[in-house]
Amino acid sequence: MDADPTPTRARWAGFAALSALAVMALVAAIGLPLYVFPPAPTVTRADLIYVIGPPTATRIADAEALRSAGVADHVLVSVPASGADSADELSYCDRVYVTCRTPEPFTTRGEASMLAAYAAPGDEVVILTYTPHVLRTRYIFDECADATTTVVPVDEHLGLTRWIYNYAYQTAAFVKAWIVGCAPAPTDALP
Repeated sequence: MDADPTPTRARWAGFAALSALAVMALVAAIGLPLYVFPPAPTVTRADLIYVIGPPTATRIADAEALRSAGVADHVLVSVPASGADSADELSYCDRVYVTCRTPEPFTTRGEASMLAAYAAPGDEVVILTYTPHVLRTRYIFDECADATTTVVPVDEHLGLTRWIYNYAYQTAAFVKAWIVGCAPAPTDALP
């Protein structure tokens, strides 16, 4: 008589499940310093504060706190062309020291490209974005902008689902940024 294969299948299923959990734990651990806890530099003085899109209330509040602390006098805000966060609808854009513009394309690379119109090579610019986007923003602005940039994470509440999504999305978008470089691409799918 043949031996019952069920115990072997059960062991393999258990091993596969444990392996999958170990891989997920490893990916999560590797992503912690990249997406969850990126270095947060101290900023004392800059020529410009740049809020990259979307202009959430938290990013705007952080920009105002930096401006009030004397870091920079002027704030540039990347806004979509239409909708609630557009320059026409966002009341923050009405302040004298704030410039709201839509980059072309409305992507991180487009935002880096747009910076050339507002900061000269060597100018110090503080860039505000949400935490999981910091690593990719640093890479793109270091590669594509002439100004000296410091990317500061903005602490926006993200639930577990959004963190999982951002791990995958930011990794794929980073690979795309590395492959595509700074060449203009009007139809970017990943901002």
